[in-house]
Amino acid sequence: MQTRIGGLGGAAWIAFIAAVSVAFSMALACAIPFAAIATIAGTRMPVVGAIVLTGAAWLANQLVGYLILGYPITWDSLAWGAMIGISALAATGVVVAVKNGAPSTFAALTGGFVAAFATYEAVLYGATAFLPSGDAAFSFAVVIGIAWTNILALTGLLVLHRLAIAIGLLAPLRPQPAGYA
Repeated sequence: MQTRIGGLGGAAWIAFIAAVSVAFSMALACAIPFAAIATIAGTRMPVVGAIVLTGAAWLANQLVGYLILGYPITWDSLAWGAMIGISALAATGVVVAVKNGAPSTFAALTGGFVAAFATYEAVLYGATAFLPSGDAAFSFAVVIGIAWTNILALTGLLVLHRLAIAIGLLAPLRPQPAGYA
């Protein structure tokens, strides 16, 4: 169920996800579940809202990292932060593309999540060609752990999205007639 972003409810939802992102950042540092955030954003919001929501979550994560968790302010740390943002936005774009071609909401959600996770990890892995990284960063165990974190986060975000609609924070987006952009 997609939601409108306009008005106070949409802004509150974006602020809420940014706050959740802060909690994820405090608990998980750089392992924030951006594939889950991209999936909830890309399947539940219009494109612009999805991009804003993902960008707000990334910005919140970076602010927590540098201002609270003490990430080093070095060229490679800043570059990795930028790559995380690029990866998260790329994952969101892929989710939107999957959603637009999916035959059902379930297919959009599951296909979008798989595509988001693969895109997010692939973009970050590609960055290791020009940014320093440890050998273990993309080990099977690490990637599986991040996948499970994202699955659990997506489940929680879906519940929170339903609650936001139920209490009136978000309004469902009415389906548009065929051919309406």
